[in-house]
Amino acid sequence: MVQLTAGRFMRGRTPTPLGTLLSWALIALMGTYILTPLLASLVFSIYVPTSGFTAQAYIESIQDPQFFEALSLSALITVVTVATTLALMVPTMVYLHLRAPHMRSAMEVVCTIPLVVPSIALAAGLVAILRALAGYGAGSLPAIMSQLMQSPDLPVVLVGSYVILSLPFVFRSLDAGLRAVNIRTLVESARSLGADGSTVLWRVVVPNIRASITFCTFFTIALCLGEFTMAVTLGYRSLPVWLTEIAGANFRASISMSLLINVMTWLLLIAMTLLAGRSNTLRTTDRH
Repeated sequence: MVQLTAGRFMRGRTPTPLGTLLSWALIALMGTYILTPLLASLVFSIYVPTSGFTAQAYIESIQDPQFFEALSLSALITVVTVATTLALMVPTMVYLHLRAPHMRSAMEVVCTIPLVVPSIALAAGLVAILRALAGYGAGSLPAIMSQLMQSPDLPVVLVGSYVILSLPFVFRSLDAGLRAVNIRTLVESARSLGADGSTVLWRVVVPNIRASITFCTFFTIALCLGEFTMAVTLGYRSLPVWLTEIAGANFRASISMSLLINVMTWLLLIAMTLLAGRSNTLRTTDRH
């Protein structure tokens, strides 16, 4: 009876020709949905009806002096945001799994809030807080804090906003990575061999959740390169804001740079997938 039931279950799980056809049709439909706008943008950016194929739109975008200012600001924000996010969340998630597993549900709810609160509402709240701090008067500690957070050289308020926006996905990724390994046994083994806390974290825990950290890194990079609402509301000219500004004067150039950013984001996601798969393969090989 057990063998018969198992045989029926396995036969039910075997893909049928119709199911395979529908799967490939769905993949083709999704590929068409994703690639058609990209191909249309590419043709529009390199083909001018009066002069044929040209790369003038890309050249004009790169020659714009504001492009490098926006790119450098976005790059700085991205690097600081990634470092801050990982420095805060990796130790926190490890402590949560080891010392406070009963707090996981509460932590999950807190980290999910940015998915519920719109970005514009979060930006409006930050603007109100910054104005309230500045209202204490020049030279006061709250006013100095407000100025430091809004520094054009390193906009701390924008970095903090991006850290908050990335929390739902970073939490899910790190939580899944820590659940996939026996973190408690690894930590206790390292402790019994005389390793201190920092050694356990960086030489035992981090290598075992490298795939999750890789996902967090590339997702945060993609978020920082593509986020518009927070930057424009807080008054910073990041790369997406610059693209919107030049759209009125040179729409073809804005389309060309938007296409480059989109392609770069896809390359990051592909690299994330490949690195995560390689990390899982190496970890499986080491176990055997």
